[in-house]
Amino acid sequence: MSVLYFLLLVGVLVLIHELGHFVAAKLLDVRVLRFSVGYGRPLVRVKLGETEYQIGAFPLGGYVRIQGIENAEDGGKGGDTGRSFASRPLWQRLVIVLAGPAANLLLPVIIYFVLFAGHTTLPAAVIGDVLDGGAAARAGLEPGDRVLEIDGHAVRYWEELENTVRSSPGKELHLRVSRNGKVFERYLTPIEDTVRKRDGQVASQGRVGITHAPFVPLVGVIDGASPAARAGLRTGDLIISVDGQAVRNWRDVQRQLGRFARRTSIVYFRGTEIPGVPQIELLGAGFADLVPETQVDATLNRQTYTGLEHAEMFVAHVDAGSPADGAGLRPGDLVVSLDDKPVAHWMDLDQRLQAEPNKTFKLTWRRAAAGNAPAVTLTAEVTQVWRKQLDEYDHTISRLVFGARNDVDRGNGAMVAIDGRVGYAMSKAFQRTGETISTMTRGFFQIVGGDTPGEALGGPIMMYRVASVSGNQGWDSFLLMLALISVNLGLINLLPIPMLDGGHLLVFALEGARRKPLTAKQRERIQLAGLILIGLITILAIRNDVMRFFFQ
Repeated sequence: MSVLYFLLLVGVLVLIHELGHFVAAKLLDVRVLRFSVGYGRPLVRVKLGETEYQIGAFPLGGYVRIQGIENAEDGGKGGDTGRSFASRPLWQRLVIVLAGPAANLLLPVIIYFVLFAGHTTLPAAVIGDVLDGGAAARAGLEPGDRVLEIDGHAVRYWEELENTVRSSPGKELHLRVSRNGKVFERYLTPIEDTVRKRDGQVASQGRVGITHAPFVPLVGVIDGASPAARAGLRTGDLIISVDGQAVRNWRDVQRQLGRFARRTSIVYFRGTEIPGVPQIELLGAGFADLVPETQVDATLNRQTYTGLEHAEMFVAHVDAGSPADGAGLRPGDLVVSLDDKPVAHWMDLDQRLQAEPNKTFKLTWRRAAAGNAPAVTLTAEVTQVWRKQLDEYDHTISRLVFGARNDVDRGNGAMVAIDGRVGYAMSKAFQRTGETISTMTRGFFQIVGGDTPGEALGGPIMMYRVASVSGNQGWDSFLLMLALISVNLGLINLLPIPMLDGGHLLVFALEGARRKPLTAKQRERIQLAGLILIGLITILAIRNDVMRFFFQ
């Protein structure tokens, strides 16, 4: 199947490109001598009118032969000189040349449109959870609130809400919000937040402390002497109700259990593994009679203690040899604070670590003791490291490594039907294509400028690997990869390198500056220079393939 995916990927990309030249030439009444699907000895050949159509023995794309495009001096061969490429006005030659790359840039629009048109619902502008201490919490927003308007503009989808917040750091926003059938107004100002990803990308955006997906009420128990442990609750239990009141998220659990130190009835689900069937659990209902304790701290403040923690902050995996492993962190530990500042959510821990990649942090966590003894508190210094890793396409990337992660899935946020699916799909198709073009262009200039090493270039082996992996992941993944490489092919063909479409544009520019056509000898020299340059790039790409796939 991998070979089939590779042939399909390359074949479609090249065929679409040549089809663009073919259609433009036909529309402008330029004589097309041959259109071939595939290369080599023709298996099937028919002549319809003046054009030969054939299927070649090697199904790697195809080609189109237009009269007078290879050599301006052969435009009259076969007669009908006025219909040759070389005899046409400059604007028509530009259209024909640009039609190939344009077809490659149009293909992603079609692919994205088909994929987006298959969507029937989108995440709604409904708040799934509110982070403590954020602008949204201070403004009084709560989980389940539906945002109707921002600054007088109607909001329907979460993406609209998210984009507005991200693009408005430091700007006060006026929100109309619906809660339990009542509409009210709130004002909040997003704080400016520098977001770093583990691959090194940095972005500045606004943040108010809301999420679309709620934090599910999964609990953990680290203190064997706590009321929760005595009641029989364990890490991984999913709280369903507290004193008969349904809980939707972790915030609801905190509210219900944090009010008074009184006996509380809890209903929960607990997963039980099925012998011989990994990664599948049966959920069974359980009941717990929880009796919280009242504790008094050093400042004589009274607080209710249950021993229930949010399961999100429990460590599930620690990579061997990672900074977290070296610091002594182990699966089952509960991360408490970073630099003595409490962390309530793993996303907060991750972002704070990424914000200062070279800093040495003080990490604090709790670990269960043997038997019913109270948990012990441990601290250690941890410094993240940059390591090169292979992604799923065997491409080397540098990532910032901490080495510990949790294993708690987020809940499902509210969804809403798409209003105008065709218009939505079309707008998203053009938006996604534009973003892809921008990313590809930026990446190309980074390679040229030396910001990205030349090892980023890939050759036929890399193409084969990409086709194989994306194809095995499913047709959606394959089509997305096809769209990505089609943009890449379209942009590469626009480079002012002889032998490429951009090389024709370069020739047109030279002829325009000279105000006369280039001679055959001059064209041959330009094509030779282009051939040498393309050969060097090809050698570099193949060398990268060999080093990447055979010497790593």
